[in-house]
Amino acid sequence: MKDPKIKRVIGKVKDLPTLPRTVLRITELVNDPKSSAKDLARVITDDQVLTARLLKLVNSSFYGFPQKISTVTGAIVLLGFDAIRNLLLTTSVFGLFSKKVKTDIFRMELFWDHSLGCAIGAKVIGDYMRYDKVEELFVSGLLHDIGKIVELLFLPEDFGKVISTAREKDILMAEAESRVLDYTHAQLGEMLAEKWNMSSKLVNVIAHHHQPALAGRFSKEAAIVHLADILCRAMDIGSGGDNKIPRLNNDAWNSLQLKISSIEPIAEELERQFKDISLFITTEM
Repeated sequence: MKDPKIKRVIGKVKDLPTLPRTVLRITELVNDPKSSAKDLARVITDDQVLTARLLKLVNSSFYGFPQKISTVTGAIVLLGFDAIRNLLLTTSVFGLFSKKVKTDIFRMELFWDHSLGCAIGAKVIGDYMRYDKVEELFVSGLLHDIGKIVELLFLPEDFGKVISTAREKDILMAEAESRVLDYTHAQLGEMLAEKWNMSSKLVNVIAHHHQPALAGRFSKEAAIVHLADILCRAMDIGSGGDNKIPRLNNDAWNSLQLKISSIEPIAEELERQFKDISLFITTEM
């Protein structure tokens, strides 16, 4: 059962946005071991906007393929199902909310930079650790703070109080939420991920990216996003709405079994990949 406080919030939020049907269908195909590249290409090519976005991105400097990729099937074969799903999910989420959000109290371009940076950071950390499903980490990083957008869109008065408190007290937004509200962006993000029928792994990482140990069997994935979030803040990649760097959770750090010396190459690769892809994403949207 959900906390009664969250139930009251859910009662207010009647119209959470849904992902495009095509992206949901693509997710189903990616999760189906019987699906082929042709099956996936058929769904993507039915949506002209997604097709154009995909081909532009695979031909961008982010991938740097020596020859132009002219077909969706070719892109799928080169990049793999998971990467394709995540590229389309990224542009869809950006497009979904960028058209809805109009605000003077929260700089959306900095929020998206932070979200994208965290997605790339989680993927880079996963690569460094030889984690076998880094594309899942990318999605987790991308959506880790999505609950803040739910607050902004559907609970703007509450969101304004949180922003004001975080700035006046110079504290993290998560701490400001705990002080002035009966819910957090992590709980709202969990709710949205459930509405989007995301995996239990993703739901748990979003819900517990500030306290990875609470994510249970997905605590390592939550720890990766936790570290990616901290790195992006330390490197000044975008903004989550406050000016603080969260303290690195000791248990989370120990669970990753990384060395301090690994942080510098991870940060350098994060910065390189962010520069490559962020220009495309921001100009595309």
